[in-house]
Amino acid sequence: MKFFLSGEIDGTKHLDAIDKKFRVSSELVTNKLTPILESNDYGNAVKELSIIPIIVKQPKEMDDESWFRERKLFKRKSSSADFRLRIDYDQFCNGDDKARIDLIVKNIINSVQILRSRATKDFDGERLEADILNVFK
Repeated sequence: MKFFLSGEIDGTKHLDAIDKKFRVSSELVTNKLTPILESNDYGNAVKELSIIPIIVKQPKEMDDESWFRERKLFKRKSSSADFRLRIDYDQFCNGDDKARIDLIVKNIINSVQILRSRATKDFDGERLEADILNVFK
């Protein structure tokens, strides 16, 4: 399975250095997960998994106008999934490296759980979830 991790990050609050914090945490997660996920077969239903956490702090007006909306996309024809779920900005910003990694992993696990309910045939989402959790014990 191909695995891709990126982010929609709020870069407007430079003192928070959220972009640097995300880069450090996401690189660690990617480096640990990619070899495992790319060497295992989880069925033909999902061959590509893209996780793009949303970590933004925006005013209510932007929420009301649907800025940075979550996305839970599974394309059966191309066997690909694209998830953009939120991570709480303050938790991520104020946490230490371990807490930030845990938030990213939780975001990935939430995405896999949603994917399991959508890709019901020829997808071993339970094993995928177990493999991810096993890497970060």
